[in-house]
Amino acid sequence: MHAPVRASASLVAAGLVAVIAGAFATLSVVVAFVALNFSAVAGPAIPSSIRPFLYVVWIFFLACDLFVIVSGVQLIRLRNWARIAMLIIAGCLLFFGVIGIGVIFFTIYLMPADPAVSKTVLASVLAFIYGIPVVVSVWWLVLLTRRSVVEQFQLAAAPPLDTSPGAGPAPSPSLFNNPRCPLAVRIVGWYLASFVLFLPIVPFLPIRIPAYYFGHLFRGPSATLILFLNFALLSIPGIGLLLVKRWSFSVTMASQLVLCLNGLFAAFSPSFESVMRATFAEMDLPNVPFGAEEMFHYMRYFNLLGLVVPVAIIVTLSLSRRSFYAAARSGANAKLPS
Repeated sequence: MHAPVRASASLVAAGLVAVIAGAFATLSVVVAFVALNFSAVAGPAIPSSIRPFLYVVWIFFLACDLFVIVSGVQLIRLRNWARIAMLIIAGCLLFFGVIGIGVIFFTIYLMPADPAVSKTVLASVLAFIYGIPVVVSVWWLVLLTRRSVVEQFQLAAAPPLDTSPGAGPAPSPSLFNNPRCPLAVRIVGWYLASFVLFLPIVPFLPIRIPAYYFGHLFRGPSATLILFLNFALLSIPGIGLLLVKRWSFSVTMASQLVLCLNGLFAAFSPSFESVMRATFAEMDLPNVPFGAEEMFHYMRYFNLLGLVVPVAIIVTLSLSRRSFYAAARSGANAKLPS
């Protein structure tokens, strides 16, 4: 039997940061929930039709925050699934942090000058707030992909050697964490498979979210059906990637290409601006955000920022194509009768 492996100081620090960040985010969600209830007593600041949707969103973020806490604890315990989860969380933090900084500077640039608050000071404070997740995510991505760190998880996951007579075979790996599958593909698979959590929520949303696809705006039940099929088209191939199924690779590539084409069509469609104005007007919000009319002109280009994730998935799968198909072939051969 091998001696138990202990996490290094850097891994312990990364896990503690994840726990603290998750706890802070959880507290923020709870405070926001309490503030919403107090606003309901003070006055109708938020339309009653939107409140159930906000409840669903906050419950989702609360579940995500608790998952970050659990992942941080299990990272210290050298659970390999926690390392993969933290890599996915770091990638999401990096993406949304960079996008958030870009949107902030773009919005501040469009806003008129305020003599009470300097644009430079406001941009510096917001960039610092959004910059912290970016720095932490880069740290996690570098740390959790180092060879010495990966070896710690491999040693911790290795079954104890039992050479006694009659000892059974080593336990098989987890169904959704097949070590034959390339790590990059597993990360993509877990990210896409997480969209399955939205499937039971979409049909019961209190607000019918419109769906914009290739120049057409869908409303009502048709929009709900499209959103449901969209999440299914993302999550099912993701589960197939985790199971190392050959069909999932091509389906994932096709679904990401559709997302890219839809984003490009929205960015350059001449009807996009008018459609967004009509959609915003139908929401019947009590207070229209300042500068919203000016943002409609530039909102189409934000769709290009959303292409970063599908393009990154396409590039990742293209680079891992040969190793994924090799893992799929070896898995299929292992199931054939000898």
